[in-house]
Amino acid sequence: MTTQTGETAPTTISQKTKWLKDRYWRFGMEEVIDDHLFDLFEIDDDGEMTAQPRIDPLTGESRGLMVIGRSGDGKTALLKRTLRTSSVLTEMTDQQEGNTLYITVRPDATIKKLAEVILAATGYQRVDAKLRSADAWEMVMHRLSLVGVQLVVIDECHHLFRPGAGRDKLGAIQSMKHLLQSAGGLSIIIAGVADLREAILSETSGETYRRLQELDLDDIRPGSRETKVFATNFRKSAEILGIEVSEGDAFVERILFARNGQIGRSVALAKAILHDAVTRRRTMLSLERAEAVYRKNRQGSDMTPFHAAEWGTVKRELEAIGWKA
Repeated sequence: MTTQTGETAPTTISQKTKWLKDRYWRFGMEEVIDDHLFDLFEIDDDGEMTAQPRIDPLTGESRGLMVIGRSGDGKTALLKRTLRTSSVLTEMTDQQEGNTLYITVRPDATIKKLAEVILAATGYQRVDAKLRSADAWEMVMHRLSLVGVQLVVIDECHHLFRPGAGRDKLGAIQSMKHLLQSAGGLSIIIAGVADLREAILSETSGETYRRLQELDLDDIRPGSRETKVFATNFRKSAEILGIEVSEGDAFVERILFARNGQIGRSVALAKAILHDAVTRRRTMLSLERAEAVYRKNRQGSDMTPFHAAEWGTVKRELEAIGWKA
């Protein structure tokens, strides 16, 4: 769990809810993605990563990273945390300059629309509606170089490969490759569901896929190190919020079971249960309230993982009836 050194413990309801909302729960994937980035960027004489992408001197090309996970696996939170904590990568926003551009692709976006979004984000607002997609991407390359962007993160990238009018799968793949072939050096991170991998692999030559390292986000498995880390995050958060958690109620096991171990969804449910206790001024978690929170997004189940009985018995019963999250 990410905390600030010397941070004052929250005391009021508003302070506690804000504290809980702002917490990032670590699971070990942070070190994995940092390790990938270490391979993509130049290293200085002190062994520290710089913001200069590593360029192949024979081809002039850089490499990128593809992050794959289901909706709810925590891709966005992981990527945002990576930028937030990096000492060399700074996100470009309306409020600050930076060497990293973070773009989230809308479900209806085309590859040309993405180019227009990047142009707007780098300060070029007046894009001719008749501009060809290829020409728009040439402008993108120029703008990125002009404003000093060295890393482009494209979240929800799989949306670019959906079928429909105005969409061009091959053009989208080539645009990803073009970014890695840019003069001056540029690296990319593309993130999405498994469809993204399949789309990139559809390129017959496989040239773009070979230029991308791959990071797959796994579920939290029972008894794993990640389960223990999740339990620590949950218990520590409850402690700071002044909420008692009975170990006998097996809240961690129930939460992970309820969300099939998906990191993002499990964290969201855990925080919702803690938020419920804070806002209702309860000093101890109860299975009854946890079930009430869970049912707000899961109607129609006679029995849930938060049924008020011993967890081993509840789990066996749920598995026997073929319960699914």
